[in-house]
Amino acid sequence: MFDIVGVGDTNIDLIIKVDHLPTHDEKVKGILIGKYPGGIIGNFCSAASKFGVSTGIITKLGNDEFGNLCKADFIKRGIDIQGLIQDDKLETYFCVVHLDDSGEKALTIVETSAFLPEKSDINFSYLRKAKYVHMTTLDVDLANFVFGEIKNNECKLSLDIEVTASKAKYEVWNSLLSKLDIAFPNLAGLAALTETTDVDLGAKILLDHGVGMVVVTCGSQGARVYKEDYLFLCPAFPVDVKDTTGAGDCFNAVFLSCLSKHMPIEKAAKYASAAAAISIQTIGAREGLPTFDMVEKFLKNEENKP
Repeated sequence: MFDIVGVGDTNIDLIIKVDHLPTHDEKVKGILIGKYPGGIIGNFCSAASKFGVSTGIITKLGNDEFGNLCKADFIKRGIDIQGLIQDDKLETYFCVVHLDDSGEKALTIVETSAFLPEKSDINFSYLRKAKYVHMTTLDVDLANFVFGEIKNNECKLSLDIEVTASKAKYEVWNSLLSKLDIAFPNLAGLAALTETTDVDLGAKILLDHGVGMVVVTCGSQGARVYKEDYLFLCPAFPVDVKDTTGAGDCFNAVFLSCLSKHMPIEKAAKYASAAAAISIQTIGAREGLPTFDMVEKFLKNEENKP
């Protein structure tokens, strides 16, 4: 039995430090900081495992330098890799991350043959061992297919909604949203899907389509948790930001991890916000991921501030 299983992408982030993020037709000089294992689901599972919950992953890698780095990192972090597919014929995808002095970033995803698992790669008996199954909107059809197969099982279903959400057909979204226990849109993803920048209205649209809970991550403005006739505003913690890559993945993972430990929603959101604040003080999406004890210590220090 797993607390959480993630299904989706794993990549290598090539992090390049720049003075400022380039605009259209602009050249900027940069310094390669390093090659870091990444990907939305890869980062999510890493954060959940580091926080202390049992975690598995279904993902696809090439049998190449980047793929071997990613696989070794999962093993090091204690993530179960029975669902990992590694193929000599595939090439592990990578992401070019431009990182400025403020810690903000711009990303270019370089898709390859090992971008996402295919429907035939999914081991449903493996998924049914999880309390929570988490996916992304990088392939809405895949998420709808997977969640459709396991909806009537005891595991709960959560989805990270990115700006790519707008590419899917309405019929698919209508079907997918009705299956979700929890949706995690960021502001851009919520606006892209609901066609409104009104956060309250966007969340209501998702709830009206059958989503059980909507957790909107708002960057430095914190997070907003919605259920029917319920709203909880969770502020962000001000910290010295080095790199915001993977902050949302960390938040989502710790929020679900806390729910798997039967914490109340408000406490889960507070712990998730603290975990994200800790993570962005280090370069690399996974380098600063906190343990449960680190989050508790951080929160205690915050409470003791004058």
